[in-house]
Amino acid sequence: MFDNRLSLQRGDFHFSLPIGGKRFIYAYIRKNGCSAFKRAVGLPSDAHVAAMIERFEWRPFRRRHDGAIFVWRDPLDRLLSLYKNKILDAQHNGDIWRTYCKIMAEEPSTFERFVEFATTEADPHCIPQYRHLKPLRYTHAIELCELGAAMVELVGEEAARPFQHPVNASNAHAVHVSKRARELIESHYAKDYRMIDRIRGRPTRRRVR
Repeated sequence: MFDNRLSLQRGDFHFSLPIGGKRFIYAYIRKNGCSAFKRAVGLPSDAHVAAMIERFEWRPFRRRHDGAIFVWRDPLDRLLSLYKNKILDAQHNGDIWRTYCKIMAEEPSTFERFVEFATTEADPHCIPQYRHLKPLRYTHAIELCELGAAMVELVGEEAARPFQHPVNASNAHAVHVSKRARELIESHYAKDYRMIDRIRGRPTRRRVR
């Protein structure tokens, strides 16, 4: 559970998703398992968010829900996944590639430079996770690596099959993460790290390794 009701954030896309005979409010956060949720409701894993808006837009108080879900991951892992997927593997990367070239005045190169680009938040994949959330009481704040097991508990094995295997998984690239890249991530995504600490129920002192 994660109580975000005191937050002043307006949040981003939230959808009313029917999965396994239940219905959930789902916070859409890019690079946090959203392709699996698309697949679970019968959409292609690469469907644009507009397709979800058309079919599953959440309207408060219009119907009963069995829970409210969002998926989170460590900001460093999230940016590494984005870099590998969109830059190194070049999967469906036209928009982010063009935006990068416009903002950085060069083509993508090192991960450190990509992190610099991410801190501009010029692409929606780079927006901090906490800013996607609305002032709600989320019944399930699920770490991405636990998504498959969590959905089995929520909807049963059959309905949870779309969550059992990674969607759009990146190749196993070796990426150098410099000290400066870590510093930039820990600074720019500090509120994400504080959110994660709250979810885990323990304060942590973070330092650049």
